[in-house]
Amino acid sequence: MATSLDLEINGKKYSVAYPPDTPLLYVLRDELGLTGTKYGCGEGMCGACTVLIAGTARRSCQIPVSARGFETNYHD
Repeated sequence: MATSLDLEINGKKYSVAYPPDTPLLYVLRDELGLTGTKYGCGEGMCGACTVLIAGTARRSCQIPVSARGFETNYHD
């Protein structure tokens, strides 16, 4: 079931409705059109999906969109 979530990406706020366990990668690409983050291996090993979350490089294919307490810096 989709849940309404608020995200802040590069200082801009977005509201999205997705199941809480959806990978952040899918929301970035499919919902927000931020296609610089790529799908690679889907296991967090290759780094194609890397985004900065609170200054730390994280694999967006492994982070659920419902994760709280972060601000995502995305670079196209």
